[in-house]
Amino acid sequence: MKIGIVIDSTLDVSDEIRDKVNIVSLTVRIADKVFKDGDISLEEMFDMVRKTNSFPKTSQPSPGEFEEAYRNLLENHDYVISLHISSKLSGTYSSARLAAEKFKGRVFVFDTLSTSIIGDFYVRKILNMLDKHPEEIIKELERIRKGSTFFLTPGDLEFLKRGGRISKAKALLGAVLKLRPVIQVVDGELVAKKISRGKKGPLNYMKRVIEDYSAFFLIGGILEEKIPQELAEYAEKLGKKFRVVMVKSLSLAAHLGPGSFGVAPFEYV
Repeated sequence: MKIGIVIDSTLDVSDEIRDKVNIVSLTVRIADKVFKDGDISLEEMFDMVRKTNSFPKTSQPSPGEFEEAYRNLLENHDYVISLHISSKLSGTYSSARLAAEKFKGRVFVFDTLSTSIIGDFYVRKILNMLDKHPEEIIKELERIRKGSTFFLTPGDLEFLKRGGRISKAKALLGAVLKLRPVIQVVDGELVAKKISRGKKGPLNYMKRVIEDYSAFFLIGGILEEKIPQELAEYAEKLGKKFRVVMVKSLSLAAHLGPGSFGVAPFEYV
């Protein structure tokens, strides 16, 4: 039995397992140019934003794009497991579900109810269970999902505002006061947990998250290496198990901005 893995491009995975998955990319538009994840680097995207003063806009893949990915994989795989950004944050999951209906029980679509670096954990879990039936794997992913969450702080509130996640007034106030919120993904939705000035408040909040949770952590950032490294050193000092996964997704970075960082705890491993 052979199982293929599909993810959308909002889910980040480590370089060492990237060739184990098939990525269906969201589209990023900046001014009059359109890109897929991998077409340009994060540095190039944000440089283009600065030069054009035009913020990125993203759009989900069509059902047809997922259908093509599934059909190609099923030529030499028995089943496909497809992992996706929270259905409450994007229509990507719905596109995947529509496409999966055409393959009569051979494609299993899973809503992570989260996004970003959590993709790395789920993909590794699947890779360790490839001898199991997809239904058993999905049940295990559901068990893991119950004990996982994601805390993040955006690097620039303007990106959240442009993406429709916060109001113009809140973004302006945040910029003037140099506020940095900590946001938690709760049941697939973004919930503000704490607002501080500068990076220190969110950094200390993430350290408390590492203190409070026990099993395993993913730590990441968007063009921000210093803080993830500091969080990793703190986790190591406490004897916690963790892995650093840096964000490379254009479509995710387009909504959070450079300098973002986060921690994803998993209680069940």
